[in-house]
Amino acid sequence: MGRTLQIRVSAWTFDPAEVEKRWPRLVALGFSPPVLLKQERGVLELVDNLVDRQEMGVLPEPAGKVLAEPIARAGAARQRLAAALAEWNARAANTETDAIEEALDEAEQEARKLKSVPGLD
Repeated sequence: MGRTLQIRVSAWTFDPAEVEKRWPRLVALGFSPPVLLKQERGVLELVDNLVDRQEMGVLPEPAGKVLAEPIARAGAARQRLAAALAEWNARAANTETDAIEEALDEAEQEARKLKSVPGLD
């Protein structure tokens, strides 16, 4: 890596609108008020918000219980993704992006089954 030109391995959401189309109920849970800071509404931000809200116990019930396991898996994959990117390991990073999306897909399916959840009705 040069002194002026840097190389970075990163992951970002190309189209944030796709996040809302693919996981609308999770977006409602992850980006609902209160939101302290304005932020991108990408995949990684969604995972971070869901994990934070799960850990703080502020996800409405029964969503908090039903979605705990897939949210935890998405969060763990998010941490592994960050580590893989830091190590410039694109192959491992790609594996973790798949794991994140699979966990979010499962959580969205479970969220669609929920009835009478504040923020989802």
